[in-house]
Amino acid sequence: MTLTISEIFDQAAEKVRTTGFEHTATFTPGVGSPVEDVAVDLITAIEDQPGTLDAQVWGTDTTIEYLLDDIGSEADEGDVFTIDGTDYTVTRVLQNDGRFVKVAVK
Repeated sequence: MTLTISEIFDQAAEKVRTTGFEHTATFTPGVGSPVEDVAVDLITAIEDQPGTLDAQVWGTDTTIEYLLDDIGSEADEGDVFTIDGTDYTVTRVLQNDGRFVKVAVK
């Protein structure tokens, strides 16, 4: 059986969702019903000053990545992901490649 490139990418995306994403979230859109058991990757990155300066934290960015098919659409500003009792509100979409979506949250 020969797979199309799209089928190969779909299988790879499913593998990432089931083995690569660490958290399960409830997604609550501003309009519509909540979606439970969404596999997500929650990342908090710390941005430091360049190495030639005294190290001080500039700030942190928190992002959530999920499979587009799990929610059915790109998250909108104000939508909420709840992970382990903590709400993360979407501030903007950073990436959407048609399979995975990465959003900035606060």
